Amino acid sequence: MNEPSGVNRGSANDTNTLDDLREDGGRGPSDSPDPDRAFAFGAFTLQRSRRRLERDGATVPLGDKAFEILRALVEHAGQIVSKVELLRQASIANDDSLRFHIAALRKALGEGRYIANVAGQGYSFVAPVSRLLIEAAVERRRPLARPLPARLRPLIGRNDVLKALPPQLLEHRFVTIVGPGGVGKTSVALTLAHDLASRFDGDVCFFDVGSVFNSEFLEGGLAAALGIPGQPSDAAPGIVTVLRRRRMLLILDGCEPGVDAVASLAETLFQEAPDVHILATSREALRADGEHVHRLFPLGYPTVGAGATAAEALEFPAVQLFVERVASSLHDFTLADEEAPLVSGICRKLDGLALAIELAAGRVDSFGVREVARQLESQFALLWPARRTAIARHQTLNATLGWSHQLLSLREQTAFRRLSVFAGGFNLQMATAVIADEEISEAEAIELVGSLVSKSLVQFNREDCHGIYRLLDMTRSYAFDRLTEANEAGPIAERHARLIRRILENGGLSGTDDFTSRAVDLLDDVSSAIEWSLSPEGDPEIGAALAVGSAPVWLQTGLLVECKYWMARVLNAVGPTVLGPARELALQSALASAETFTEGFTKESFKNWQRCYATAIALGDVLEQVTCLVVLWAHRIRSPDYPDALELARTAENLVLASPDRGVRALADWMVGISNHHLGRLETAKLHLERSLAGDTLEARQAMMAQFGYDRRIPSIGALANLHWLEGRPDAALEFGATAVSEARRSPYPVPLCEALTWQALTVHLRGDDPDQVDALLDEALAHARPHFIESYVGLSLALKGLNEALRGDPTRADLVSEGLDLLSKSHYEVFHPLILTEFARVRAQAGVRLDSDEIAELLQLDIGVPENWNSAEVRRNLGEVLLRQGDAGKAAQLFAASADGAERQGALGWGLRTALSIARSATGQASRRQSKDRLAALLQRFTEGLDTADLQAARLFLADSVY
Repeated sequence: MNEPSGVNRGSANDTNTLDDLREDGGRGPSDSPDPDRAFAFGAFTLQRSRRRLERDGATVPLGDKAFEILRALVEHAGQIVSKVELLRQASIANDDSLRFHIAALRKALGEGRYIANVAGQGYSFVAPVSRLLIEAAVERRRPLARPLPARLRPLIGRNDVLKALPPQLLEHRFVTIVGPGGVGKTSVALTLAHDLASRFDGDVCFFDVGSVFNSEFLEGGLAAALGIPGQPSDAAPGIVTVLRRRRMLLILDGCEPGVDAVASLAETLFQEAPDVHILATSREALRADGEHVHRLFPLGYPTVGAGATAAEALEFPAVQLFVERVASSLHDFTLADEEAPLVSGICRKLDGLALAIELAAGRVDSFGVREVARQLESQFALLWPARRTAIARHQTLNATLGWSHQLLSLREQTAFRRLSVFAGGFNLQMATAVIADEEISEAEAIELVGSLVSKSLVQFNREDCHGIYRLLDMTRSYAFDRLTEANEAGPIAERHARLIRRILENGGLSGTDDFTSRAVDLLDDVSSAIEWSLSPEGDPEIGAALAVGSAPVWLQTGLLVECKYWMARVLNAVGPTVLGPARELALQSALASAETFTEGFTKESFKNWQRCYATAIALGDVLEQVTCLVVLWAHRIRSPDYPDALELARTAENLVLASPDRGVRALADWMVGISNHHLGRLETAKLHLERSLAGDTLEARQAMMAQFGYDRRIPSIGALANLHWLEGRPDAALEFGATAVSEARRSPYPVPLCEALTWQALTVHLRGDDPDQVDALLDEALAHARPHFIESYVGLSLALKGLNEALRGDPTRADLVSEGLDLLSKSHYEVFHPLILTEFARVRAQAGVRLDSDEIAELLQLDIGVPENWNSAEVRRNLGEVLLRQGDAGKAAQLFAASADGAERQGALGWGLRTALSIARSATGQASRRQSKDRLAALLQRFTEGLDTADLQAARLFLADSVY
């Protein structure tokens, strides 16, 4: 690169030593030649003859003795100057005084390592030094009217940017940092100005373009900042003349107000001042010759569900900035786990904008984290004040956005405020639909969107193949205020609601191929559109249509709580005349499905479905009748009331018996098969489930998935896996379960995956040979169930985890079992209660825990008056083992006998082997022991697979060790 005019860039090796000078006549440093030369290092210039130290043209005050010490060290940079010599040159009496002046010098020089202490010898000036004539130094360091602002605190989350920009700037000479207001462009530019100052020998000028309110005075303002005399409106020639002789870094900050004038001036300087490097900041590119654009994006922040703990949240730069800024005013502040989700939400709400995060952090000292998070939901957040020293456009978020807004044309302002109606992302067709009207054509609307993107008011995700736009959250709030002020909020909200309805009813977005993958991005807009529709000025018919059209999307994405909320809102707010039977059935179906997998069915919901069923019968609509029967049947299965469930399933079977639709018949077979499985009628269950799988169609399954967010194929395979285990085929059970899990993982629906994982976990648990895999499967199920609030599968997973821990030798995990069963009860899903409760009691009893009489009585109630079902044999065996250890051998024997009879009757070889082993172990007389061992051996011989499972190993070991 070129050197500044008149500068001789020497090095420490070019300087003479004290001895060399004395050999030239015995002159000391004060008598050295060339008194009109100056020394330059870093941002400093030391003028020897004028006895002045300057930094960026401004005088640095130094005492006479300190100046003499610095002069002696600088003149011999890289050399060791002894303490004796420095004491002599500065006329200092002792070492203490010398150390005092050295410390003062180091403080005056500020950042950077200039003076080094050489132990036992003296001091050395270690920074590179250049020599130049006084005239050149004066020209080179002409005092600036606006010195470089003070260095900011270290930037957080911008290391990559601060590393990437210097090479770009040094290579291309003209770089513009572009980004939305408040993203941190000024902070990055100012940090770079300080970091790069030494590269330009301290010749750096920081000019706030925004301080010039009239672009006609831009040149004069820059000339003043550069310390160049000139006319306010015609200073460009003088600026060019001066800057041609300088190698400097020029920062043009906040170029939006006069972007055309700035672009013209910057282009001129780039072309005619070859040693000037220009770093501009703007909310839009200058589009000038030679410009290289560097887009500055918001800080990374936790997505929904992330940042739940302090450790997780602090991995994100936005949270790091928030915590650092809070800690600067609250010195004992540390992020606690309970506050981490709130802070993550704040940073997410603020879209990672550095200014917004700093403003929010500044409120914590007065209001606390929770209240700041609450205030963010109001427009009040736009008025949070910044630090007093911030420039005007950074004083509040409102000022920052207002600065951008006032620079828009009237048409741009109209487009900007109308886009605020979108709660989420939108594509170009959606944007034009809300912007265009009688005055603004679609073609003009497209151009307006592009203009707003270029000005960083609308964000465009180039990585999304569908071309998605969005407004940052605070930007949207500001724009919506402008929409309200313009009295357009109502009409634009209606236009938006009709647009979202049209998209849902058309099954896709114009210009996109995969509606399913994009529809989830519409849900925020669906919510806001329904909210408007149900408002006093809204249209309930549009709200009903939106709810029906969005129901499959809520269910598919596993947003069950949200689905339940909106379906219930519309059902309660929209009358039957507007809804009509078909829409009411659709909404009731979605609501029932969401309820099933969150808190479960209620008595009220069951009655509602009975009314829907009566309506469907009156209409003669067979398919709607089957839909209602599916929901009523699911309610009875989960209660559990298996006989009633089977009756409902057979009613559905009779309805579709003559139907030509194989998929509908497969649905009925599935209902009958699951009912018989739960009743312990294994052969019948297997027949219907296998027939359902063989005859089902993708179209019919997809119809059910769209309606309920549920794929019946997955539970069919899961139930068959359990049937295989019950009938004595453990390996086949494992393979079937693995198939169900594999297929469910490829499905977009969370409920079938949770179901497949828990069925497989139960299978592995029953095998007893891999507790680690049980834990892994249940952890995966919890990871999917918890974010979607599928409480029934959270409960089942926790309960099974407690059992697994107990079998591993820790029978104290009653907390997991209790928590899991409580969640299952709240979800009205008590299918597994008898099995889990009695097994946990058995494990505890076998570990030596004595159960009290009340608990024993409660456990026995689980088998009294209950119809026989798929786990009755194991429940009775578990109860027998508990009573055996409580000393009631007679009652235990009765329960073992009932268990054995039930297992034999059902063909449940898996339960039968377990019961036979319990009977053999508890037998007392010789004849009884022989008979029980023969029975155990006979059952063991019926197994052809799963020989390494825990039950088969235990049976073989018992037979081998015992004697007749």
